Amino acid sequence: MPFTPEMRRKVDQIRDYLYGGGYPDPLTNAEQLSYLFFFYMIEGIDSANLRQAKATGQAYKSLFAGDWTLRNPRNAPAKGIENVPRERMRWSSWANALSGEQLVTWVRDEVFPFFAEIGDAYGMSFMAQARLVIDEPTVLTQVCHAGERAAAGKRRPRHQGRFVRACIAANQAGWRAGSVLHTAAYYSRNR
Repeated sequence: MPFTPEMRRKVDQIRDYLYGGGYPDPLTNAEQLSYLFFFYMIEGIDSANLRQAKATGQAYKSLFAGDWTLRNPRNAPAKGIENVPRERMRWSSWANALSGEQLVTWVRDEVFPFFAEIGDAYGMSFMAQARLVIDEPTVLTQVCHAGERAAAGKRRPRHQGRFVRACIAANQAGWRAGSVLHTAAYYSRNR
């Protein structure tokens, strides 16, 4: 799947949301996009593994099976509830269903720790020090929605991976070319 002009526009839109929202550091943005796209992709991979297990008659336990103990009581669906189904950690459950401060709180306090716990359980502490840096509610909402739209139709993990690599590479390369030019282009397009 080549990096098409349409995909480039979608990547530029995500980059503009980040840069215009006060997140000018390309390395931090690449890291944050990596985490967010990982959350998106792992859902598709888990679903594909589940389908394959059913087709071959093998046992498979979804990463999203069972209950999750909430880290922040403000994320509870009702007062006094301490556990929610792990299914709520799926990208499709929160990326378009939540917005604003509720989205920031959920991703920061529940999604990041959930995946850190999964990494620890498998002996890979890839998210041990990970944290959500995009804490501006509007920006996180825009990035999640734009990411969903940009990856729409790319449900096969191979295509998702290519898109994610292209998105992160373009994000880094865009700022390496000069943030002054990017700033000028951003403001000229958004007047």
